[in-house]
Amino acid sequence: MADEEESTKEEKPDKGNVTLSGKELIVLVIFAPTVFVWLFLASRIIISATTSSSTLDNIEGLLTALAVLTIPVSAGLGKLFEGGWGDGKKKGD
Repeated sequence: MADEEESTKEEKPDKGNVTLSGKELIVLVIFAPTVFVWLFLASRIIISATTSSSTLDNIEGLLTALAVLTIPVSAGLGKLFEGGWGDGKKKGD
């Protein structure tokens, strides 16, 4: 009876574990603040433009900063959804 319980426990794969390599962790640490700044700047542009007409007159600088930040954000998203993450061998294999 104890053997049957052990065999059922061994057959179930543990899907709750997530492992990150050093490279993946560095990408996330660098990429997360960039995304937060990008989202903050985009929301500031939207809120300022809806509340003040003078912001619309001087919006070029904010839009330029948003466009410049879009480059690393899109590169980070491309790296994040590349599909190569988690290809490492499992401990049991």
